[in-house]
Amino acid sequence: MLPSSAFYRPLCPENRDQGDPYVIAAPPEARTRYRYYTYVTGENAATGRAFPAYGSDDLLTWQPLGETLEADTGRAHWAPCVRHVPGLPRPFVMLYSRGQGLGEAAHIGHQIRRADATSPEGPFVDSGHMLTSDLDFAIDPDVYRRADGTLCLAFATDYVLDAPLGTGLAEATIADDLTALTSQPQALARARYRWQVYDAARKLPWMTIPGVNWQTDTVVWHTLEGPVGGLVSPSGQDVYLYSGGCFFDYYAVGALLRNPDGQIVDVTNESEHFLLQPDPARGFYGPGHCSWLRDHDGDEYLMFHARYRAPDAPRQMSLAPLRWGPDGFPSCPPYTPAGQ
Repeated sequence: MLPSSAFYRPLCPENRDQGDPYVIAAPPEARTRYRYYTYVTGENAATGRAFPAYGSDDLLTWQPLGETLEADTGRAHWAPCVRHVPGLPRPFVMLYSRGQGLGEAAHIGHQIRRADATSPEGPFVDSGHMLTSDLDFAIDPDVYRRADGTLCLAFATDYVLDAPLGTGLAEATIADDLTALTSQPQALARARYRWQVYDAARKLPWMTIPGVNWQTDTVVWHTLEGPVGGLVSPSGQDVYLYSGGCFFDYYAVGALLRNPDGQIVDVTNESEHFLLQPDPARGFYGPGHCSWLRDHDGDEYLMFHARYRAPDAPRQMSLAPLRWGPDGFPSCPPYTPAGQ
């Protein structure tokens, strides 16, 4: 396990946003330059690429590697997920979403797409596969195997036909080469609690919602996003993590458990079983959108973004240790400022 000084601090401080960090342990057989890689959201018009990456051998010291996806930088690219798929000519596969544009248009029309590369450092090139063409909006992909071995994709999508209105989570099975979904997406979780409200009076004029007139109306918009699958409790239950609330206001990480009867239960209510929560009194804001890592020594961590010292500071990628309680619930230790 890493020393406590490794946690709850910017791992590679930059005066830029490092939102939605996705961390992977490179398989030894791939003979990569670094043992670990993290990818974050963002575009760079100067390079024509998206998704900056960082490399590390010890999870403590990280090196910026530049952007990794050949991209249309006039569009928003969000939340990459990278997986090594042995046997493919280009075995590093990235799933990501791309919107219609930037600014307000960055929130419109996101679809989950596929790209691949020969190296985790890229360049990743879009392979032409769109996995969510039947949906109006899909973001935040995560690929994992459930406890029964099924390969799945979880992602966030909008639910607007019944309350609560907002973004929730869906799950589908996916082909081994990650080129297509092999089942219809099913709802995984939707909002239930006040802390999961994104905006109590939101306007989304580009969206058609039955009974809503955007000239006069607003809606209470909820958000569950950033799903993380593949975790299994000590008792063998599927466990999912998710981020909820508003990424620039109250934002936190909760957990879902699959009961023996197959039902998904949100165990993070208004006061219990948060993995990460903001602590504004100590300068810790908006922790969330995590990814899960079991390192080469078998220790488990969450890589997440957070804002330090100010609520409008750039999001910075950070680590926290993941622990399991006797009740089967995952947890992280409370935030402690670096040096304390």
